[in-house]
Amino acid sequence: MDQQNGSQLTSNRNQIAILDFGSQYSHLIARRVREFNVFCELYSCLVEPKILFRNKIIGIILSGGPHSVYEDSAPHLNPHVWAEINSKKIPILGICYGMQEIAHFFGGKIAPGQDREYGKAKISVIKENVESGKNILKNMPDQFDMWMSHGDRLHSVPKDFKDILRTENSPHAAISHAERAIFGLQFHPEVTHSPLGTQILKNFCLDICNAPTDWNMLNIADEFVEEVRRKVGENGRV
Repeated sequence: MDQQNGSQLTSNRNQIAILDFGSQYSHLIARRVREFNVFCELYSCLVEPKILFRNKIIGIILSGGPHSVYEDSAPHLNPHVWAEINSKKIPILGICYGMQEIAHFFGGKIAPGQDREYGKAKISVIKENVESGKNILKNMPDQFDMWMSHGDRLHSVPKDFKDILRTENSPHAAISHAERAIFGLQFHPEVTHSPLGTQILKNFCLDICNAPTDWNMLNIADEFVEEVRRKVGENGRV
C-alpha cells in the first residue's frame, strides 16, 4: 500500500517502513520482508512525518530509484523525517539510490561513475572494517555475488561511515555507520539474481530492528476491519 497522504489506516503493529524512491523493485523489497513474517508498509519517499510516525516504525528501508541525488529535481526525504530518524535512532538500510540518499544527507560525495554497472558483481568483505558491518553481514561469506544496476556511485564516504564491502570496480559497495545502525548497499539484495541477498535483508529486519515474526497475509483483512470499526464506530457508515 503506497502511502503519502492522510488516507492511510494506522496500524498498531511494529513495522518496517519502505520508502519508495521510484524503484521497479520496491514492491519486491516488501515481498522479501513479508516472507520473514515481518509486517511492513510501502510509503512514498515524500511522506510527511506526521503520517509516517503515527505508526510504530522500528526500521526504515530506502529503495533504489532512477534519479541522481545531486540533481535539483531529485527526491529527498523530508528534513523532518530525517530529524525524527536521528532523534529516535531508527535503523536504516539504503539500497542503491537509498544508499546515495544516506551518503548525500551525511555529507558524502556522489557523482557519475566512469562506467555504468549492470549485472552480477563479485562482492568482497573488507576485512579490516568487518567489525563495523558485522551485524548486517551476519552469516555471509567473505565473497558472494550480487546484482548491480547503477550509473552513479559514491566517491567519498561520509564522516563516521566505513566501507564494509567492495567490488573490483567499486570501493564503496556497502557502507556502515561507525556507531549507529545505518547501512547502505550499492547492490540490490532483493532480486533473485542476488542469491544471498535475503540473508542481508533478514539480518537487518530481525537482528538489527528486532522485528517480530508473527505477521502473515491473513492478518490484513482482520486488521483492516478492526481499524475501520475504530474510525466509524460500530453503528457508523462508510
